[in-house]
Amino acid sequence: MLRVPKHQDSDNNEISTQQAIQHAGRPSSSWLLSQHPHEGSFDKVTAVINRPLTEPEFHWPTSSDSRPELEIVSGVDLAKTSAEDLARQLRSKATNIENVTHVFYFVFKEVSDNHVLERQTNCDMMQRVVDAITSTSPRLKSFIYPGGTRGYGIYIPGGTFQAPLEESMADNLPEDYARTVAYPWFRRILAKASEGKSWTWTEICPDAVVGFTPNGSGWSLALHWAQYLSLFAHNHGVDRTSSDGVVEVPFPGSQGGFNSLFTPVSSEILGQIAIHASENPDKCGGMVINMADRAQPTAFREIWPAIAKWFGLNGVGPAAREDGMKPGEYVQKYKHIFELEGCSRAVAAGVGAGSSQLDAVGYWLTFDRQLSLERL
Repeated sequence: MLRVPKHQDSDNNEISTQQAIQHAGRPSSSWLLSQHPHEGSFDKVTAVINRPLTEPEFHWPTSSDSRPELEIVSGVDLAKTSAEDLARQLRSKATNIENVTHVFYFVFKEVSDNHVLERQTNCDMMQRVVDAITSTSPRLKSFIYPGGTRGYGIYIPGGTFQAPLEESMADNLPEDYARTVAYPWFRRILAKASEGKSWTWTEICPDAVVGFTPNGSGWSLALHWAQYLSLFAHNHGVDRTSSDGVVEVPFPGSQGGFNSLFTPVSSEILGQIAIHASENPDKCGGMVINMADRAQPTAFREIWPAIAKWFGLNGVGPAAREDGMKPGEYVQKYKHIFELEGCSRAVAAGVGAGSSQLDAVGYWLTFDRQLSLERL
């Protein structure tokens, strides 16, 4: 939650960031605490989270006389509450919730092997938050949340639309597929709730997000591969000071996955775009906005060698045979080494249940899926 200092002829605003430790949520909060877009923009940030973390664990800008005040509200489980109870929690835990004008919602709950139930679970949480915040915060102006390329049908083998993916495609998903993805339903919930009101919403749409979460993430491909490559390098006698790159490590996927095009975005850029959208509801409201670091797409054939090099390895294309261990299997077999080397947090903050899906990335995403940035 942010509060803009009250200047002459301007309104006093506050912003709530829900689940601010996620890939998208943490950098948005970090930018806000860094006084983005300019010094004096905001005087308070309230981060609403479920699992408790101390302020130092977020790795946000340190407290100073010029940094906005920070309030961390923990113990808010959106999956196990009602809108009424959530409103009560916000009123009791978050200071001045009635002054909130902007909400950043970065929450998604995975339900393994049942995407229809997953969609319903996340829609229920979204509805609770919208109902609660509109009842507690009558000055609401903007509601920002992230979508993703899943909303363009990439879970269908071979994809759904021809790249570059444009925002207008998001409302034309096959009916059976649309039942399994939350984003179209989020838009309906928010459009209905904001109809005739003084607030609006924006769906910011990234593909792969390159970022950091202080308590790990079940969907972090960077974390997944970092654990794999660190163990692979260790087991092959390569340390962080190695630079010869003699030991080869094949890309964990197929040739199609190695060469397909996509447009990643850094979490820092994502955070800036999210804030920009929130401050410009007249230009960004009621729509999907694609985002990426650059319009020029990339491929894992360019990224994999660079990632492997950080671990002293030579990243090469997919192996001719696919009978080797996938990264998740490799980590599972050798993760005890983390404990032996005094890196127990590497296990505790691993990807966990997300391992199998992350292993599939290089095999499943074999088609071009770059985003159009014309609207951005």
